[in-house]
Amino acid sequence: MGVAAQVLVVDDDDVVRSSYRSIIDHLDGFEVCGEAATGLAGVERYGELRPDLVLMDIQMPRMSGIEATAEICRRWPGACIVVITTFGTADHVVAALRAGASGYLLKDATSDLLRTGMRQALDGEMPLSGPVRRELVASMVAEGAPPLARSVPDLTPRELELLQWLAHGLTNQQIAERMYLSAGSVKQYMSNVGAKLGARSRTQILITAVRLRLVDPDAAGG
Repeated sequence: MGVAAQVLVVDDDDVVRSSYRSIIDHLDGFEVCGEAATGLAGVERYGELRPDLVLMDIQMPRMSGIEATAEICRRWPGACIVVITTFGTADHVVAALRAGASGYLLKDATSDLLRTGMRQALDGEMPLSGPVRRELVASMVAEGAPPLARSVPDLTPRELELLQWLAHGLTNQQIAERMYLSAGSVKQYMSNVGAKLGARSRTQILITAVRLRLVDPDAAGG
């Protein structure tokens, strides 16, 4: 068995932190290395512990989770932070992702979803709870598609196929299996599509693809 990924839990509720510690310490491949009760303390603990992943609440005293996420990512680029909160509105999600969050989960996520989300974040993917995904896509679609058809990039059939699978919420490994590619090839395809769409993350790629009508918004919201 390999070395367990070290997780820092940042939440102002003692009961919530204790609950996450109990859940995570029973998940293969993960263990809690520390806790913090405020955003500011979370930044300090990150510097001390340098964990592999942070579970970050949003609403906390002294410094919000979004502010703490931005500060950690500013000081330590490449930090892996998954926001986990009760707030699922598009405004909160967008603010967290812009701050540098690697993913966004709701606190009602099951232990299986939490484990999957943490693993996806560590693998460079962007986990989003279903309701969060739908809220985010709906918000972006409401802004409308670009007015000029020439703004739509020229994608290959394989790149368009990849977008369809991405819209259905598949991971890179699942996409690889359906497209008969290696996981490395899928990452390269994703990188190429991102460059063409001017998007840097899976979520940005998905949002842009929806707004350009390259994928079905209903599928993307599922």
